Amino acid sequence: MEAESSSSGHRRQKRPRQRRSSEVISYENSVANLSKEGKETLMIVSRRRQLNKIPNTSCTVFDNTCPRYNWLRSGWIAEERLKPHDRLYRYFYDPLGQMYGTRGEVDQIYADIEKSRAIVVFNK
Repeated sequence: MEAESSSSGHRRQKRPRQRRSSEVISYENSVANLSKEGKETLMIVSRRRQLNKIPNTSCTVFDNTCPRYNWLRSGWIAEERLKPHDRLYRYFYDPLGQMYGTRGEVDQIYADIEKSRAIVVFNK
């Protein structure tokens, strides 16, 4: 490890860069592991964007059946793109194919859905 000096003059050890994706699976295997709803969303997204077609990039997709993304709602998918030098990009897609760049954006959409949810009562 390299030593790095801070503004106070103390030297601290520089941490090695860790690989961000714990498991590497093929795109085809990740698609096979999707739920029915996840596959439907993937079909919508694939019409708009060519996933897994970017040179020098590995792409995998996950949905709420994967333990890492069990917080996603049914029909939502997460795409992970691993670029050269182990740079990982994550994108999230809703069932209509709209893309979101962060979990915070997805959480905000979930909150907006909950806030605008209405209960309709029919009297007989």
